[in-house]
This record gives sequence, C-alpha cells and structure tokens, in this order.
Amino acid sequence: MNPIRILVVEDEIIVAEDIAGRLKKLGYAVTATVASGEEALEKVAENRPDLVLMDIVLKGEMDGVTAAEKIRTRVDVPTVFLTAYADEKTLERAKLTNPFGYIIKPFQQNDLRVAIEIALHRHEIETKMREALKTSEAAKESVEEKSHRQNQYISMAAHELRNPLNAILISAELLELDRTRSSNESQVKTLRLVHSATQKMNKLIDDMLFMGRAESGKLKCNPLPINLVEFCQDLLDQLQLGNETKHKLTLIPSNVTSAILDQQLLHGIITNLIVNAIKYSPSGGEVSLELECRQAGEGDKAAIFCLSPHCLFGNSKFTNSNSPSLIIRIRDEGMGIPEMEVGKIFEMFYRCKNTGKIKGNGLGLTIVKKAVELQGGAIGCESKIGIGTTFTVVLPYVALSSKTQLSKT
Repeated sequence: MNPIRILVVEDEIIVAEDIAGRLKKLGYAVTATVASGEEALEKVAENRPDLVLMDIVLKGEMDGVTAAEKIRTRVDVPTVFLTAYADEKTLERAKLTNPFGYIIKPFQQNDLRVAIEIALHRHEIETKMREALKTSEAAKESVEEKSHRQNQYISMAAHELRNPLNAILISAELLELDRTRSSNESQVKTLRLVHSATQKMNKLIDDMLFMGRAESGKLKCNPLPINLVEFCQDLLDQLQLGNETKHKLTLIPSNVTSAILDQQLLHGIITNLIVNAIKYSPSGGEVSLELECRQAGEGDKAAIFCLSPHCLFGNSKFTNSNSPSLIIRIRDEGMGIPEMEVGKIFEMFYRCKNTGKIKGNGLGLTIVKKAVELQGGAIGCESKIGIGTTFTVVLPYVALSSKTQLSKT
C-alpha cells in the first residue's frame, strides 16, 4: 500500500525540515517542502498530494489562507492549517476555505498524526457522499423526481451523519485540549470512538451507493456456486459476535445445502433482515433463519407467503411458476409492523410509526427488495403487533451437482 503523500508549506526552513522529519517517522511521504503560496500551487499542480499542511502566515504576497483557497478551487485536496498565532480577521478568512483541521504550534508528533488521519477520513467521507449523490441523481427519470429524491438524500444524510460527525469533532478537540495531560490509554479510547463513528458513516454511504448503482442499472447479479448452509451459519456467527442484546440466532436448514446464487446480494438480504429482526425485538429474543427448497410442481408458489397480494413484492410471475424455489424465512418475536403500514415498508426512507426512538435510516428493507429483484425473486412480510414478524424471500433455485466446485464463503 502506497504511503499518504503530503505537501508541507512552511516558510521557516528549520521548522519545515522538522515537520518533514516527523511525517516520515509516522510513515507518510513528503512530496515537497515549499516556503510560499505560489510554490505550493505549482507543486500541487505538478505532483498532486493527498493532503497539504499549510502555514497560515507566509512571507510574500500570498499567505496560507489565499493559497489554500486557490488550491480548493482547482483540485480536491484537503488542507490542514499550521499556525502559532493569527489575528481574528485572518482566522475568519481561514474558515471560509473549508479547512480540514488546524494544528497549533508547537505540537507533539501524535497531534500531527491525529489531525492528518481525521482530515483524511473526513475528506474520504465527503468524496463518497458526492459520488453517492451523483450516482443516485443519474438514476432519476424526471426533474421533479430527481429534486425530490435529492432533498430526501440530503435531509437523511444530514440527520444520520450528524451524530458520528459530532463524535469525531469532539474527539479531535479532546485530543487537542488534553494532549499534555491525557494518557496513551485515553488517547487510544478516543481514537476508537473516531473509528466507530467513521464506520457508521461509511455504512450509510455504502447503502446510498448501493441504491444509486441499483437504480441506475449498474448493479448486476453474478451467481456462483455456494454452500448455502455454511454461508448462512458463518453469517449468523458473525452477527452473533456483534450482538450486544444477546439474541439467540438460529439456522434451520431443510432439504437444502448448496445452490448457485449471487453471494454479495444474498449477504445483503440476510444481513439486513437479521439486523432488523434484532433491532426491533426485545433483548434475549430468538431470531430464526429458515432455508427450504421447494421443487417444481409442489403447490402454488404464491401460497408460500401466506400473505395478501399487497404484501408481495418483486417478481410475482416467478413465484407462480413451476420453477424450483429457494425459500428463506426470517422470523422474530418483536414489536411487529402495523397492518396498514406493511405495504409501505420497502419504500425508501420509510419508517413505521411504532419504531419510536429506535435508530434507523429507512434504507435496509429497500436494499433487501432491490437485491431480491436483481436475482429474479420476490419478498413478502407477515406481521402481528406484539407477536413478531416473518419476512419470506423466494429466489430461483439451481441445485449443484456433486462435481460443481463451490465458491469460498
């Protein structure tokens, strides 16, 4: 893996050399050290770095604030300001350049690393957000729909990203304020909080990117041989490890072992449904995953769901055909879904009125439905308030011969 490349802009030669030396000890690559804003612009254009460390006060006609503003308008490279002092007017100008952080001189080596890593994380997240919004916008069929969906994305993203963003900012401030008093253990704990918050943000962004690719037709189904029972058991084991509410996750396989399916799409289907089952059911409850193969001619496939027609979504033509079917049922003992809302749960951003303060973004079931449809299947839901919910997925089933090589799970 190539090291992070950093441009140092500092007009004090000794200070610049010291910073470059510290960066190299931390494992970063220094593309150059320059003493003026004009040189910084040339070096960024010549050999684009991953980040710029910019002294605010520079000798010459162009100070660090002006240089950072010009860099921001020309290339997408994050800037972290270095400053020992600056007047209020200069600091206000610096804020307008949307910097990714500040480092107050003198600083410790660890302060430098933390500021750089947080700045790079923030830049990566903002880049993904722009890509997600751009991808989803391209999938809209009309100007009115595009505007409506974009507002939904922005509103939801602003709401969901606020908490982890605040956690990152507060952690950075704590590390700066307590850098001389806090222990290494305290700093590690704070950095773990930053990492956790970043993971939550990345999960939301990944979900948005999935929806954008699906709606624009760029997400394809790639079925491969898979040991279905082992795959599902491994997945449940992983979810059980991260299950702080101590739910009992059970796999119930029936006359099915291996199949030809898209592993990534299947992972998204089962993971989202299991996570929802855990989230909306009481601590210590049971969540079961049932697998069943129904051969051609074994009754009406629509009856598999035991549902009214408005609860069935996806390829209803497939579910009424005489093709072999893989049936996946996920049951919980949770709060249940109001009868009048069952027909809306797969809509993007929709959340049932009885979810209360349980956190969620309303994308999980939409992703499940898309993943099911991409495989030519259908999904349905049956639920009773206070008793529990059962999601049933029906997918085209292709059994494997004993000679077929299974993909690794």
